[in-house]
Amino acid sequence: MRGPHTGGRLTIMLVLLVVSATGCAPCMAQETEIADRKVAESEWWKGAVDLPGMPSLDYVVVFRPTEAPGQYGATLDVPAQGAAGLPLIDVKFTKTEIAFTLGPPSNAVHTLTRSEDGRTATGQLAQHGMTFPMRMERITEEEAKTVGRKRSQNSKPAGLNRPQTPKPPFPYEQREATYENPSGRTQLAGTLTIPEGQGPHPAVILITGSGAQDRDETIFDHKPFFVIADHLTRNGIAVLRVDDRGVGGSSRGPADPTSADFAGDVRAGMAYLKKQTEIDGGRIGLLGHSEGGVIAPLVASGSNDVARIVMLAGTGVPGDQILRSQNEAALRAAGATPEQVRAVVDAYDVVLKCLKDGADDASLQAAVRELITAQLAAQSVQKKFSKEELDVMTRQGVAQFNSAWIRWFIAHDLRETLRQVKCPVLALNGSLDLQVMPKENLAAIEQAARAGGNTDVTVRELPGLNHLFQEAKLGTVAEYGEISQTISPKVLEEVTAWLRTRLGLS
Repeated sequence: MRGPHTGGRLTIMLVLLVVSATGCAPCMAQETEIADRKVAESEWWKGAVDLPGMPSLDYVVVFRPTEAPGQYGATLDVPAQGAAGLPLIDVKFTKTEIAFTLGPPSNAVHTLTRSEDGRTATGQLAQHGMTFPMRMERITEEEAKTVGRKRSQNSKPAGLNRPQTPKPPFPYEQREATYENPSGRTQLAGTLTIPEGQGPHPAVILITGSGAQDRDETIFDHKPFFVIADHLTRNGIAVLRVDDRGVGGSSRGPADPTSADFAGDVRAGMAYLKKQTEIDGGRIGLLGHSEGGVIAPLVASGSNDVARIVMLAGTGVPGDQILRSQNEAALRAAGATPEQVRAVVDAYDVVLKCLKDGADDASLQAAVRELITAQLAAQSVQKKFSKEELDVMTRQGVAQFNSAWIRWFIAHDLRETLRQVKCPVLALNGSLDLQVMPKENLAAIEQAARAGGNTDVTVRELPGLNHLFQEAKLGTVAEYGEISQTISPKVLEEVTAWLRTRLGLS
């Protein structure tokens, strides 16, 4: 979730925004002195990591010396996803080691060992109990500008074939929005689009999926929230779309937030909209994608102010089932054998049981180590890891599972929340979604909402669409960037028609 777009996107999408990989450096004489010299320069490193069911995703880490001798700060860019300048924590940059973490809610820990000549580094990315081999190489600042911009020889550069991205002039007002979530001590920033004509207008807040997303929910140069906002606003509905914590104009806020904390950010957005004279405070709806489809019911269940909610690829079953099915689907899509898939899923079940039962540290560490071993086998990793390396990976995995975000997600049963939602609900999932399995989740959403007495519940499985609601062939993450379509026009029309009817516009 906040994860996994990749643009999101629940856990797998979370990985997409934090990938880290391998590298090489320029001159050996310079590299061996990095941690010791008093005067240092910024360094650009290119990386990539191989994830199940998707191609390697290039990224850039920029290491910048601080005032303290031998100490570095760092930022992460993922050009294909439109992510730039993401702050990294726990940075370690010496002649032998490279380590950094993309902080909460991503909680992606990268640990690498540099080669003797300092030109390359290999290691692993650990996130929410999953571990992936990775590598990095040093590049020049000029070379960094081209990372992620070129695809294969037979495909177009990223960003040149996204025909749905809206272009000016726009027949509506765009306004920068800034406000505070006082309970979360977080400053939030976004864009409010207001339709033409006399208001007050109904409004919708867009809620992103997993990982640190910008207000457009950018992934692989696709900007689905920009497309949705443009379409809704042209059809008479004001839209507020917002940068997630730590992205764009929004502050990071307190460490280790959960989905419940993000629900507080949405409530702050509702309070902001109610202060705008052009907005009808009694007709504010929520539209959430992936993890956003979890957050929207959270907000609606505790408030009479939410007029309508739309769940795009939202979940209905408990979080532990989501993670289990995601791992299984990703491994199958990556070509793992049935035996390998079963080994990983069984190991994952043991870890989840340890977390639910409050097992001691030794039991959890043993379970995580077994999971990592099964994952490496399923990914056909050729490298033989030493006991020390496996110990590091195990500690990182345990830390991931102990994060507040993952523990909340595993423990939370959205069905209980949905029983308390009284406003109209629209839930859509694509039949090719490999991150939120459509049949089991849609059935759970409808059953839970109706069990609470809600009579206006619409659920639909849309044929041929993936997790991003693109018209796809396989539904794998690997297709997301290769498809020129950002979101199916049929989805835009269905969501718009449903909202206009229930917001009193038609």
